[in-house]
Amino acid sequence: MEYRFKAEEWDTLTSEQRARRCRLLASEAIKLADHAPARVAEAYLSLAGAWLKLANEIESGGSQ
Repeated sequence: MEYRFKAEEWDTLTSEQRARRCRLLASEAIKLADHAPARVAEAYLSLAGAWLKLANEIESGGSQ
């Protein structure tokens, strides 16, 4: 998976694809948190939460 965010690519994705991408990024952040020092793990988990929130917003039609 390509981890660089590309706005041009994001524009070509459907809402379903965007939500799925957000969930994948959240999953990766959680995996990184599992092997990180506590302070860094907190940041990864916060990031994962933000990706999941964005996925939910996209699915509910709140973010295009």
